[in-house]
Amino acid sequence: MAVKQPAIDRIRLDEAFATDTYKPFNECWTVRMNSELMVIDDDDEKYSRFTDDPDDVQRALMVINANNRQIILLSIDHKLIKEHVGGICDCALFDDKQFRFVEFKTNAYGNSEQSVRDTFDKATEQLKETIRVFKDRLQKVDIVFEDAVTLSCHVVVSQRFPKRRAIIQDYQMSFADENDNIGLFFSDKIYWEAPEK
Repeated sequence: MAVKQPAIDRIRLDEAFATDTYKPFNECWTVRMNSELMVIDDDDEKYSRFTDDPDDVQRALMVINANNRQIILLSIDHKLIKEHVGGICDCALFDDKQFRFVEFKTNAYGNSEQSVRDTFDKATEQLKETIRVFKDRLQKVDIVFEDAVTLSCHVVVSQRFPKRRAIIQDYQMSFADENDNIGLFFSDKIYWEAPEK
């Protein structure tokens, strides 16, 4: 049954994930149109959600939505997909043009280059696995994911986590090479535009 949300219906997400393995798709997403949105990975609830609590700013992904587009938050880890071997990313934000996977590492710490790489390795592996799962599920309903929307991936770390530019650039280049030029971004802020697709 269609969920009556054009961005979902267009790429048939509800059909793609309509199996006994996944939680009912309608229970895994929310939509907002605010000009500014905050998303957190809730430690208590164990899944990603929108928040309006100013106390969450330090651990939130800020979404600047100047055109007040409908943005859907799909809670993936511990909601749509539970206990995925090897891990899966936390959530996705999308509309009818773009689809952005998000992995929160706001509890990561450490100052050494190795600790930064360990955190980024784990995050990028989870994002790659999520892309694979979504491509496979959508292929079953005759949707070529990367042709239907503009894909990107985002890693959100705490504001105190070291962000070494050279390391980030290495990860961005290798991620794009391995994943059909899908962009990888390391930021706690997204400016929501409407790319052509």
